[in-house]
Formats: sequence, structure tokens, C-alpha cells
Amino acid sequence: MITEMTYPNEIEKTEGEIKVLQAKLELLKEMEKHKTPCQEAFKKVFNHYPNEKDFREGIWFGFEKGYNASKEDCKIEEPKPMDDVIDRLVEKYKSQKLWNMVRNELGYSIDCCDEIVDLVEKWLPKEQSAEGSQNVDVELLVDGFNDCVRKMKEMLR
Repeated sequence: MITEMTYPNEIEKTEGEIKVLQAKLELLKEMEKHKTPCQEAFKKVFNHYPNEKDFREGIWFGFEKGYNASKEDCKIEEPKPMDDVIDRLVEKYKSQKLWNMVRNELGYSIDCCDEIVDLVEKWLPKEQSAEGSQNVDVELLVDGFNDCVRKMKEMLR
């Protein structure tokens, strides 16, 4: 008799938990759709929204800090819309990409730019591994080397 009473309650409890989880999931999905102006600006520059890697490497933190600082400067010095500031930052960052430099400064076709950047990407050294090393200096050097390789790859496109 106890199992008969407990079983329907367990089912109701589980159904209730499922409903709560579904509501949380819907809320998370809705929150994912709405990005802050800073996240939108980040996407304009890096062609993706901030992700776990951007947080880990401090890219998001630096970008957000610069974005907020530019917002403050804009309020104090000149009342230009934020879009102008973002567009200037985007253009400045784009001009540093190899693909854009080859396209804009040398006038190469889009296909040619893609081929050049692909070739440079293949030419760059592969990331290294410090696996098995028990030397902190070696691990730090490998981390620094890999960070440098990643940054070079980010500057291609």
C-alpha cells in the first residue's frame, strides 16, 4: 500500500521537476537570442559571439572593458552614436586582417585572397603539446607558443 501512494507522488514530483527544467530551458533559449550591444559589437569584430575560449583567454574581458571605456569617452567628449564608435573599431580591426589587407591594399580577387590566406594558414606551425613534461617553464613556453600561433591564425581572416 505504501508503494502505491509513493509511486504516483514520485511521478507527480518528477513531472513537476521536468516542467521546471523545461521552463528554465525556454528561458535560457530566450536569453541566448538577446545579446547585449557589447556582444553584438564583439560579433562584428570577431565574426562570432563571445564563447568559452574568449573568456578563458581574456579576449572578451579586454573587449568589454574597451567597449565600455569607449562608451564613457563618447558621453564625455563627443555625443556621437555608439554605432559610429563601433564601426570605427570594426574597420580598424578589419584592416589588420591579412585577408582584408591583400584584398583592399593589393586589390586581389576574393578567390585569390582566400587561396593566399589558406596557404599561409597551412604554412603556420602547428600547436605544440607539453604533455608529459614536468617542467613548469616548458609548459609556460608551450602555452605562450600556442597562444602566439592562435593569435596569428585569428589575424588571417
